Amino acid sequence: MNKQLGMPLGRRIRLALLLTTLFSTPIGHGLAQGPTVVIDPPSREVAVEATTTVDIRIENVSDLFGAEVHLTFDPALLEGGDADAGTAGVQIQPGTFLSPDFTAQNDVDQAAGKIDFAISQMAPHGPVSGSGVLATITFKGKAVGTSPIDFVNVILAASGGIPISAGTQRGSLTVTGGVTPTPTPTATPTQTPTPTGTPTSTPDGSPTPTPTATPTPTATPTATPTTPPGPSLTFDPRSTSVHVGETVQVKLRVTNVSNLYGVEVHLAHGDGIDATGITPGPCVADFVAVASVAGDQVDYAASLRSPSPPVNGACDLATFIFQGRKAGTHEVRFVSVLLSDPGGNPLSVATQNGAVVVVSDADILGYHVVQPKETLYCIGRAYGVDPYAIARRNSILNPNLIHVGQRLAIPDAPRSLPPGRVCPRQFDGVTPPHCRWYHTVAPGENMYRISLRYGVSMWAIAEANYILNLHTICAGQVLCIP
Repeated sequence: MNKQLGMPLGRRIRLALLLTTLFSTPIGHGLAQGPTVVIDPPSREVAVEATTTVDIRIENVSDLFGAEVHLTFDPALLEGGDADAGTAGVQIQPGTFLSPDFTAQNDVDQAAGKIDFAISQMAPHGPVSGSGVLATITFKGKAVGTSPIDFVNVILAASGGIPISAGTQRGSLTVTGGVTPTPTPTATPTQTPTPTGTPTSTPDGSPTPTPTATPTPTATPTATPTTPPGPSLTFDPRSTSVHVGETVQVKLRVTNVSNLYGVEVHLAHGDGIDATGITPGPCVADFVAVASVAGDQVDYAASLRSPSPPVNGACDLATFIFQGRKAGTHEVRFVSVLLSDPGGNPLSVATQNGAVVVVSDADILGYHVVQPKETLYCIGRAYGVDPYAIARRNSILNPNLIHVGQRLAIPDAPRSLPPGRVCPRQFDGVTPPHCRWYHTVAPGENMYRISLRYGVSMWAIAEANYILNLHTICAGQVLCIP
């Protein structure tokens, strides 16, 4: 796609905002909705000292296997309730949509007003589709006011850690009743009159004044208000990996934004990757003014139009598709950025650059199939390899979320690790088998049926996947078909 020339992009997007506000018609209904993570209900009231619950709900998703969410709330107004009194710390209640076979994070940080929650299913549970409750949060009202419940980051993943693009919808809780909190005034010492002595008799009959002590007032410290984080533009994931010749998707994500109506970004990337496409995101895409990939540059500009309301909180603005050309780490950086409100006024925003790691088969030492109770650290110690390099090489978004049967490529990324558990090695200087296909085991499948499907012997498949017992495969396991 060629870059559009003529009027500067900044003027084009402001003109588009004006024209669409004046002449646009309502958008038709019935369009398919993509995956969304929402607070349900989006708004609710609770009295001071009373409790209520809100759900973290995932809607319109397909093949979901794991989820990770990070939220914030106002700790001055709300207190997070504990769903598991028998476990140290404060936790939220896992929902029924995903089976919490492996819980990587479940923590409510009351002091910071943060909630971190990450779970994954494990075999024999298969991926889920549709809509359902990921988790339920209990809140107690502390003081009168309205607290936003914002998504800071959301990661949805299919089997094998493959990312699923999703939008978010923030919520809020209004605390009613009680006394609205006001700042505690700093006590100002006042001048105390000089005490008058109380006369007492002395042996010679002359009165002697006895001074009376006056207490000194103590100043009460004034609380320093916490400044909320400002808008930020990042790539999700910030670092990802891809094979030479293959493609990977990277989302452009905005967080902590208020009153967003238009976006314009210009990116540059290293020559080891090609940008091959742009897909508008779910939140600011009523009118796409520019979507161009040319050379080592990416240009994108879009806006809402009436009657769409401005965007608040976090959302995915666009998805970029990159193709690996040569091995190495290649930066994707922001050249210029413009976010604007409905009047075309610019919004301040911070940016964080990203990277795409391109790997070739020559970088792979071998393959390791995850066994029960194994972690990336114990696998890394087995081969003297950086566990985070293993995560990047296999597009694992959360290094804590690996599951039994997952087949990991072990890259040539040496690192000395601190002492700890070491997993049994599954290869030792052996050339990794060439995989013609990859097959995800479905419920009820066996090795015999899989071998018939691909015309490859059961023993060849077992050898390529380091399987000693032909009857031990499980649903969700990814097999190399040699």
